[in-house]
This record gives sequence, C-alpha cells and structure tokens, in this order.
Amino acid sequence: MKKEALLVAIGSLIGAVGAYVALNKKEEILNKLSEIENTIKETDFTEKAKTALTEAVDKIKNLVSKGEELSPEEKEKALAEVEEKIQQIEEAVKSET
Repeated sequence: MKKEALLVAIGSLIGAVGAYVALNKKEEILNKLSEIENTIKETDFTEKAKTALTEAVDKIKNLVSKGEELSPEEKEKALAEVEEKIQQIEEAVKSET
C-alpha cells in the first residue's frame, strides 16, 4: 500500500510539472501541490521519503510561482533538482521493500 501511494504522489508531481509546462495553470497546480503536501503528512512513509517528497513539492511550487521570472536555464536547473528528488524517493521506497 505504501508503494502504491508513493507512486501516486510521484505521478502527481510529474503530472503537475507537465501541466505547468503545457498549460501554465498556476493556481490549479498550486492547489494540487497543496493537496499532495497534505497527503504526504497523512502517510506512513519513512522520514527520508517524506523529506524527499516535501522537497520535490517545494521545488515545483517555486518553479510554478516564479516560472515567468525564471530564465530557461533556471527552469532547467529546477526541473533537474525535482528529478533528483524523485530518484531519492524511489530509492527510499526500494529500501523499504
């Protein structure tokens, strides 16, 4: 069950980034990210997984909030950091199973 919930959270994060890039629906994405944060708080993931998820959500929020102000290089760097956090989440899940 933990793994399924984590995969849903990861999918939501990736979907949020994809939606931002494709549609630029700032408020909708920020609301979805808030929902994800609440879900993270309610799960029984390890602290390592929760921290990585929270950091990834924060990076995406920053990207969405400041997206228009960021240069393409800054956006690319932020997305790379999000990808790194997602890898950390995957590693945390693998170590639990």
